Amino acid sequence: MLKVSNLNAGYGNLQVLRNVSFEVEAGELVSILGTNGAGKTTLLRTLSGLISATSGEILFQGTPIQKLRPEEIVKTGLIQVPEGRMLFTDMTVRENLELGAYTKEARKNLKKSIEYCFELFPILKERQKQMAGSFSGGQQQMLAIGRALMSEPKLLLLDEPSTGLSPLLTKQVFDIIKEIKAKGVTVLLVEQNAHQALSMSNRGYVIENGEIVMQGSTDDLINDERLKATYLGIAN
Repeated sequence: MLKVSNLNAGYGNLQVLRNVSFEVEAGELVSILGTNGAGKTTLLRTLSGLISATSGEILFQGTPIQKLRPEEIVKTGLIQVPEGRMLFTDMTVRENLELGAYTKEARKNLKKSIEYCFELFPILKERQKQMAGSFSGGQQQMLAIGRALMSEPKLLLLDEPSTGLSPLLTKQVFDIIKEIKAKGVTVLLVEQNAHQALSMSNRGYVIENGEIVMQGSTDDLINDERLKATYLGIAN
């Protein structure tokens, strides 16, 4: 579904991504692991068109998208839940969800999609008239994911969904991500929480200093001594 080849990108003269290559197959949940400053968010922003690639190729369902504008990329079905949620805090929960139905096709299915979001997140239904800014961090994360689902994603990009959440809320959010995958949505998950991410992924990649330095199946990565010491806090 997604094939990234030799991708380079950054901010002005600062190069962040260096020859990044990876793939995501339809139906998979793939994790990108890395510490703060490794290039994870820059990678997702480049996939979404918010940052222009300086070179390399991004193929989504076989079509190059690296030169498309963000709104054009959204129409292809590649949808991002940004780090920090980026909600419209002075608007209601329902208004935030409705704004997620950006494309013409998504607007046709708006009622059905809202019901799906309310089924996934009962708290959103209960508080649909409440201002998004009054929500707790965990509730805001659920709303941000719900808003993305309103766009009917084929590939959902999640940027650090557990940031700032308690262990209990983190588990709830990850359980919902697993349920979204079970419904047939392909997921690319960027996370610092390597334990949680790998426990639910088909495969994973590790990024350091803007480069992919490790990749493999979940079992391979969990059992890798370097990964255990560096990211899982386990040392022999």
